[in-house]
Amino acid sequence: MDIPPCMLVTGANGFLGSEIARQGMINNLPIRETDKNGASIKPQRDYQPADILDIPRIKSALRGINCVIHAAGLAHVFNPVKTQTGLFEVINVKGTENIARAAAEAAVRHFVLISSVSVYGPGAHKIFSEDTSCCPVGPYAESKHHAELRAMEIARNSGMALTILRLATIYGEGDPGNVNRLMRVLDRGRFIWIGDGSNQKSLIYKGDAARACLAVASRPANGVRIYNVAAPPCTMREIADSLAMALGKKPLPVRIPAHVALATGKFLSCFPAKRFSGLHSTIEKWLAEDVYDTSRFERDYGFHTHVNLIEGLKREVRWYRQSKGNTCQ
Repeated sequence: MDIPPCMLVTGANGFLGSEIARQGMINNLPIRETDKNGASIKPQRDYQPADILDIPRIKSALRGINCVIHAAGLAHVFNPVKTQTGLFEVINVKGTENIARAAAEAAVRHFVLISSVSVYGPGAHKIFSEDTSCCPVGPYAESKHHAELRAMEIARNSGMALTILRLATIYGEGDPGNVNRLMRVLDRGRFIWIGDGSNQKSLIYKGDAARACLAVASRPANGVRIYNVAAPPCTMREIADSLAMALGKKPLPVRIPAHVALATGKFLSCFPAKRFSGLHSTIEKWLAEDVYDTSRFERDYGFHTHVNLIEGLKREVRWYRQSKGNTCQ
């Protein structure tokens, strides 16, 4: 790797940011970490606390920095009430604008924005490439798309290089997202099949996602570039069966046909009860095909994932079991 003088990782205490920082330290990369928390989750590191909405602190953290990996942001909010508060726009859009603008003013050479494949929106049996038009649906996806647009505008006006990484669903130890939710439902014996599980999903293990981020940050860059980053797609059945096997559980034999589940979800979503408000969209997401063309990133960076689905899910289950044990003590 061509090592830059210094890179800044935002959201360094978060799920992905902490893994980026950890791998950077292992590879002796000169990394400075920042997060809104007052201290790093790992001691003896170059850490400067800075909320991405606090511009003076951001500017202080950027001193001497040549590359920024912007991993901070709001995600994994499953409470429908909280998703309607505008927090996604404030944190993901305004926060990205603050960091990108301050980086450009500080003459940072390269800004790496961690985005999401959710910006493409739902698709029907379609493979999304970087040239596919973005049609985001929902507060989170919309905020990630708006953040990309703000960052692109700032980069083009300033001449700062910008690389946008649209990551697939990340899973692994410490996972706060959908794979973790599925794991817990399986563990409690409450999982019921919807559909036949043949629809494909794109995931990426957190260690591979962090490697991708550092591969980009550690090379010279120019202009604005966008990449999809994901492991090879797998079916929902493979995901659920691999999790169940790692947990030592068996999914309930109950199976609801896709068309029945969709009709029921649509009907229940009409009721005023909040717990049913997002049921139809949740079922649609479960049944959707989520496949992304990653050939551009593989070609430009020679990147391939190292951890396969079965091994990655085993690691997540192992972490889950250990964290449960620690909680019970």
